[in-house]
Amino acid sequence: MLEDLSFSIAPGEAWGLVGESGSGKTTLLHLALGLLEPTAGRLWLEDAPWSPLPERARRRRRPRIQAVFQEPLASLPPHRSGWEILAEPLEAWGRGSAPARREAAARMAARVKFPEAALAQRPEAWSGGLAQRLCLGRALMLEPALLVLDEPCSALDATQASHLLALLLDLKTAGTALLFASHDLLMVQQLCDQGLVLEAGRPVAQGPIDAVMAEPVHPTLKALLDATFTFP
Repeated sequence: MLEDLSFSIAPGEAWGLVGESGSGKTTLLHLALGLLEPTAGRLWLEDAPWSPLPERARRRRRPRIQAVFQEPLASLPPHRSGWEILAEPLEAWGRGSAPARREAAARMAARVKFPEAALAQRPEAWSGGLAQRLCLGRALMLEPALLVLDEPCSALDATQASHLLALLLDLKTAGTALLFASHDLLMVQQLCDQGLVLEAGRPVAQGPIDAVMAEPVHPTLKALLDATFTFP
């Protein structure tokens, strides 16, 4: 359950969600994606309420909000090839001919550094890192206004995480808004403009990320920072 929570994300702005497991980060992401309905309060997309809306109206808005989930292999259809997975969002929304969708898929694969030779394979053939790159590429095919990311670096090594950070920074510069949940406080600080620390569904710290991290007045954030920067 989330309570007493209010914030807005501007184009080109990134919000970092921080908190221990069970603090409400994933619940908040699911609300933003329309996978959960709020029992009170409102979610807004620009000047129009995201909820409550008729189901048909919500579906029309969904291309503008896309997600990269924590478990990449679990979020990919196991029976489809990489080509099909990348082209699927364009096909579902009637964008482009089949050859144009394939060309767009090839460009996106190059953008997220997914090997074109692996696009003919199915997810079972890929490492977690490769699968996560394809998940990101699929999310970007519709050029969303808001990209929601749930622990996107969990399956990536340091080099892959560095490339992901660079790509997300480029997206910010181009005007994409980011809602980023992570236990990686270093990446949160590098990527995000604003921070929101949750505990048991309530915000315990909120504001510009540098200020939030510089003065960890709440025990939850202090413990997370100590765990990040204290080495045995």
